[in-house]
Amino acid sequence: MTAKLQHRWQNRGWKTLLHAGLCAGVIACGVLVGDEPVAQLVSGRAVGERVPQFFVRAVTGPLMNKSVCYVCRNGDRPVVMVLMRDVVEGMPALLKELDRCVDQHRAVGLRGFGVLLTENQRSAISRLQTLAFDNQLSLPLTVASTQLDAPSSQNLHPDAAVTVVLYHDQTVITTHAFRDTELTAERITQLMSSVKELAAKGQ
Repeated sequence: MTAKLQHRWQNRGWKTLLHAGLCAGVIACGVLVGDEPVAQLVSGRAVGERVPQFFVRAVTGPLMNKSVCYVCRNGDRPVVMVLMRDVVEGMPALLKELDRCVDQHRAVGLRGFGVLLTENQRSAISRLQTLAFDNQLSLPLTVASTQLDAPSSQNLHPDAAVTVVLYHDQTVITTHAFRDTELTAERITQLMSSVKELAAKGQ
């Protein structure tokens, strides 16, 4: 190989490696929609911040029909909080996995609850009751005002259909956010790995 050809081949190799690295970096920081990488959403309060206390109306669970602050009630336990703008595809699967995990780790303090943010609570209550019945959920499901999404409260991204906040001692450990088409089996599995790590903090 001549020196000129060798130089061209080395340049091509570096460009290929650089392109591959850039693509891997984009995909690692996002999700694929079709063939296009899309940045993952950041939603919820930042890691290390306190979870603001708020009241909800309990739709299912032992406190059904009562106004309750689950952040207060769960105290310093490890908690999974699911904040929903809608019951999107994949939500039943996620809630069933969370329900099973919380039940398995209840002895070490793991708790969880779901909140549907809506201004039409009558319709929302019916939907959550059906969701809980059809999927045999013990995880408490609740409704609350859409004002919870404000930066001064739970600080939800406007594009996030679902925001899952994992916290311990009322302090955010990590968050997972999903657009309305992103609650896939693969991402639910990733989330559940984080939930199991959270449960270990209660041991």
